[in-house]
Amino acid sequence: MKNSKKRVLIVVNTQFPYGKSEDFLSNELEYATGFDEIVCFPILVYGAKTFEDIIYKKPKQSVTFYNSALSYKSKSRIVKLLFLTCTNSKFYKELWLLIQTNRLTLRNIKQLFIFLFIAHNALNDLEKVVKEKYQNCDVVLYSYWMYITAFVIISLKKKFQKTIHFEKKITRCHRFDLYEYADAGRYLPMREYILSEMDEIHSISKDGVSYLNKEFPQYSDKLKLSRLGSLDKGIKIFPKSETLHLVSCSWMRPVKRVSAILEAVSKIFVKIEWVHYGDGEEFEKISKMAAQINNPSVAVKLMGAYSNEKVLAEYASKTYDVFINVSENEGVPVSIMEAMSFGKIIIATNVGGTAEIVENGVNGFLLDKDFTNEELVQVLTKIALLEAEEFNEMCRQSRRIWEERCNAEANYQKFYQQLKVNSVQ
Repeated sequence: MKNSKKRVLIVVNTQFPYGKSEDFLSNELEYATGFDEIVCFPILVYGAKTFEDIIYKKPKQSVTFYNSALSYKSKSRIVKLLFLTCTNSKFYKELWLLIQTNRLTLRNIKQLFIFLFIAHNALNDLEKVVKEKYQNCDVVLYSYWMYITAFVIISLKKKFQKTIHFEKKITRCHRFDLYEYADAGRYLPMREYILSEMDEIHSISKDGVSYLNKEFPQYSDKLKLSRLGSLDKGIKIFPKSETLHLVSCSWMRPVKRVSAILEAVSKIFVKIEWVHYGDGEEFEKISKMAAQINNPSVAVKLMGAYSNEKVLAEYASKTYDVFINVSENEGVPVSIMEAMSFGKIIIATNVGGTAEIVENGVNGFLLDKDFTNEELVQVLTKIALLEAEEFNEMCRQSRRIWEERCNAEANYQKFYQQLKVNSVQ
């Protein structure tokens, strides 16, 4: 007999749909089928929200949005959260771990404290919503990050495991929430606890799966490869011209090394036009550097903040040939996937899972993480001097690899197919 209970997917994330940090989740939920209701709970959004506050287009699927009702401005809320954090036994277990592993620093203690403080705040409201709305449902708990949100869904299940049927609890892991060595303090709170409690861990890259297999082999049976993807906006390969049209899109932060692109471009002696989309803390500094370039072969345009939708429209209409990303660390950059979908040649650093979508000499060129300025100049010059047919073939290969590995429709349909378990017990 088929179970008539309502089947609900509860997604715990950070800011979607009210803040600019989870564009990919917006696309993913277009393909979230198999549920009677989808619920999103962004844990870093506070106060009353309305339909007008949503900055993303509404997904095809019906999604219910909740968030924390009260901000930290409430004194009684702060007192309660401080008490819950300081009396949490896991706080002291983690402190002992930090002592044992020689990572007990003020910075790491603060990170752990904030982690638990935010988690308790989210749970305070999420527990009320679940108790009121979803007591008699079959529930899948999905954390979009293997960080605070993962701790939240584990705690949520423990709270209601006797009264609610939870099919499974799963988490994605990307970059900052995955590679502990990339953290400034080499520490991600509750790592062992999250891995031990989670039913499935979906890494967006093979590199992530390999990393967790190596560091935590006892949890290898939980690991799955579930790639992100970008939407198909059509292929746009333009004829090669005398000028190399270079484009990049990222926050202007030190980790993204946008200044390194500028430095290389300023020293090149082939005709090149570089356009960058995105702003950030280094925008003013890089703008001043760009204004001082004295090279007649070079043109630089810093476009500032652009929505993802507008950037993709620019890719479709402007004659960009090459996309560049020289970040110090990455998961698998969706910005690269998007450029590949249009048929752009890629220049990228060989970090994280980038090499899983950029094949050296096939659809682009990979630089060492600690590349020199001369090496980047050489790669740019090499691409500029390619014969037209070889150049166009690399563009076509970019599109081919995108179709095979980065197509959002295929990747997300596969991901949600895995969640279509039989809920009859």
